[in-house]
Amino acid sequence: MNPRRLRVIPVLAAALLACAGFARAEEVLKTYTVSGHARVHIQTDDGAVRVSTGDIKQIEIRIDYEGYKLDRDLHITSSQNGDSVDLSAKTSGTWGFRWGGHTKLRVEVHMPKEADLQIQTSDGSVQADSINGNLDIQTADGSISVQGAKGQIRLRSADGSIEGLNLDGSADMSTSDGHINADGRFDSLNVKTTDGSVNVRANAGSRVNSAWTINTVDGSIDLLVPADIHADVTASTHDGHISMGMPLTVEGSFSSSQIHGKMNGGGQSITLRTVDGSIHLSKT
Repeated sequence: MNPRRLRVIPVLAAALLACAGFARAEEVLKTYTVSGHARVHIQTDDGAVRVSTGDIKQIEIRIDYEGYKLDRDLHITSSQNGDSVDLSAKTSGTWGFRWGGHTKLRVEVHMPKEADLQIQTSDGSVQADSINGNLDIQTADGSISVQGAKGQIRLRSADGSIEGLNLDGSADMSTSDGHINADGRFDSLNVKTTDGSVNVRANAGSRVNSAWTINTVDGSIDLLVPADIHADVTASTHDGHISMGMPLTVEGSFSSSQIHGKMNGGGQSITLRTVDGSIHLSKT
């Protein structure tokens, strides 16, 4: 081997390590005091969002970033109007990697439990815990995980799984690619995935106050409901079978792939549909 080439290799390695060190983690901190029911809106185009709550009267926001230059390719704006707080963290021209290291953006929020929360991210996962208020989460690319929410609950991902545990109220959950797992006390329920299975457990106190729908194109559906729930049930699959683990008064013709009937005398509709997968309905 050429001796001159041997000397070049360690020089290049040292240069690359030095460049990687340029992208160090930095943070921006924001704190807002509120007095009543808080309303928080978080928007970012390239970052994960994590929300925790407590019995507090302030909204604490921390933005951790790496590989960006603040006010050049990372723009952070925030404002407060009464008990409403808006935060925007927008990036430009980085595509997740640049010479000298990778880029990273993460938004962490600690806020009151009694609040309405809206989150929008174009690329990143979202986690939220213990929200007593309306919840609206949207991500174009990432998973959504919610532990405890009460109110109007809306969870949407274009590419990622959704998990909503210990929910209470009306739930609307959809993803284009990923499975959906949910449990809680529901008044209304709308669940949809294009590619993935659906597992829903409706706990005691759930009522079909308006139509429930669960749809998947490619995956199975497993729904557990209280034994005393009243509903008209329609279940259908093109490639799979249907099994019932609770009494159902069947109306008209039925088969292993399509059933229509009444549960406890009937009521509002529960519709379960999959193109490729089985359906299982049973009691909690």
